[in-house]
Amino acid sequence: MRFYITILLLACVACSDSKPTNRLPEDQMADILADIHLDEGKISALNIVSVDTSVILYNQLERATLKRHGVDSTRFAKSFAEYVQEPQDFIDLYKRVNAALAKKQQMKK
Repeated sequence: MRFYITILLLACVACSDSKPTNRLPEDQMADILADIHLDEGKISALNIVSVDTSVILYNQLERATLKRHGVDSTRFAKSFAEYVQEPQDFIDLYKRVNAALAKKQQMKK
């Protein structure tokens, strides 16, 4: 009987935190998100009246950013969704995004 209980407990422990993750590393994800937010800022600065035009331009800039980072849109979207599901990881990610944006701003000066 102890043997079965031990096996059951080991199975529960082994299955609990062993979710395989295929998300992008935090530093790479932060760089991509920083670039995407800069792209959004560029579009906002253009003061485009048509929402459709803004969306089309945003999609083109996002594709170019992802291509520059060597990531396809599906992997990026899945990684983002995984970060969102873990609140502390998401907070840590955006701390890196803010740091990356601050660094890019300092480089401009």
